[in-house]
Amino acid sequence: MEVGPAGWVPFTMPFNMTGQPAASVPCGFTAQGLPVGLQIVGDRFQEATVLRASAALEKARPWSQARPPVD
Repeated sequence: MEVGPAGWVPFTMPFNMTGQPAASVPCGFTAQGLPVGLQIVGDRFQEATVLRASAALEKARPWSQARPPVD
């Protein structure tokens, strides 16, 4: 199913309305080489926890040297 440019918007509203911090962190690639992200969401006012979890994931699964194919 193809999703348009604004297809992700309904998923951000609940977090914005409740004040929950969230981060999207690269976590791997599909079999076709496309990037996959993991969304980490914390309790209200727990930005530091979300940032620590994001940093831990990036340290455990380094990805900065990998690039998806560009056609």
